[in-house]
Amino acid sequence: MLKEAKAHTRRVRALDQLHRGDEIEARLSVGPNYDDVIIRRGSVEETAPGIGVVWIMDHHTGMRKAINADECSVWRVA
Repeated sequence: MLKEAKAHTRRVRALDQLHRGDEIEARLSVGPNYDDVIIRRGSVEETAPGIGVVWIMDHHTGMRKAINADECSVWRVA
């Protein structure tokens, strides 16, 4: 029986650390007593650090989505 390996994640504090092709998660905090909820996961298409936005190709929908770093936290998936 194979075990599913958990991906190692690390929080991205500055969007200029991201590059095209990086795998990331966008997480939303739902409260102090709960874990963050993953709302998007995908590969980076484009970044705009000056306005706090990163565009990804969402793995779930297959569509390009914008993530606003002011509204959620960004995590790099390794």
